[in-house]
Amino acid sequence: MSNKAGSSSSTRARLLNPAPEELRQLVLDYLVHNCYTSAARVFVGESSGPKDVDADGDEVMASPVKEASNELDEFEERLAMSELRKDIRTRILTGNIEEATALLNKHFPAVLSENMEADGAPPSPSVPSGRFSYLPSTSVDPTHLALNLHIQAFIEAARTIPLEYIPPGASTPLPHPPLLSGASDKKHSTPGDEDAAMSEFDNEDANAALLIRAQNLYSEANQLSRPQDRATYLHELGQVGGVLAYTVPERSPLATYMTQTRRDGVANQIDSAILYRAKRPIISRIELYARYTATLWGMLHDRDVKIPPRSTWPANVALPPMAALAQESKIVPSKDTGSLDSAIPSVKKTAQEKEPEEILPPFDLHLFVQSTERVS
Repeated sequence: MSNKAGSSSSTRARLLNPAPEELRQLVLDYLVHNCYTSAARVFVGESSGPKDVDADGDEVMASPVKEASNELDEFEERLAMSELRKDIRTRILTGNIEEATALLNKHFPAVLSENMEADGAPPSPSVPSGRFSYLPSTSVDPTHLALNLHIQAFIEAARTIPLEYIPPGASTPLPHPPLLSGASDKKHSTPGDEDAAMSEFDNEDANAALLIRAQNLYSEANQLSRPQDRATYLHELGQVGGVLAYTVPERSPLATYMTQTRRDGVANQIDSAILYRAKRPIISRIELYARYTATLWGMLHDRDVKIPPRSTWPANVALPPMAALAQESKIVPSKDTGSLDSAIPSVKKTAQEKEPEEILPPFDLHLFVQSTERVS
């Protein structure tokens, strides 16, 4: 019993007071996972622990990071992989689907190769200890991914208005792929324009090329082995193929297929599949912990779990912002029913009274993050 109690106490103390190296690794994992490779290198240099001393006695950053060479090699491999993932993602977000596909086939062939598909492929460990795991929320089946890329390539080919992509932190958009011949000219042509006839001819060629693409998509969907997959993709193609009926699909009822949000979805799915096939965590550790905490807190709230007496709380522990707000009007009752009684603050207890039992209030992760940003 004493060993178990001691272990529990040690774990609790570690959670409340994490070691600097643990926090460092948490930040570094976030930077590398989200492809902030330049920031990751700077962070490693600035947080690498002891510094050398020059001839004048001043501290200077040591040239090599104070870590084992194998750890440095692994770090560089992760950075290289992040750069490739970022490159592929950027090409999808700018509409260069063929270029993204070529990079996938070159550097991550297992993502789109049917021969590499394994039903029993192990999920990626999300933390080194293996205590938690997080599976991709979208399909990692190579046939699905290939078809999704081909559908997006069809959408990009059907585009008549350039969709510019500006990376986060940038002020200018990245180059976008050229539109099909005549597509950008048809909205500027007039019946009396001498180039109108040529533009119309180019548009006919472009439409013929789009029809061929659509036929290939239907053929690819019909070759899917699972009937449910065939039905799902044929329905999707029935919707996407409707863009051919509009001169400017970006201004049609099917405009949702032409948005940047659609590109984002494809890019996220491909990135998750890359990490999954490489047996790397699908999300960063800090995101995993946030998801786990929010889910666990929500389950406890739904089950009306009571908070331990405040007198037993460790120093500097407080409820999150929304929890603290809800806490003012929620003591003892099971759930907030929205009634007037539940909105009336409770009367303060005297020193002789027993601490009231409090139900764990709801937790809003977004409000919590915003509150920490304001404090910092």
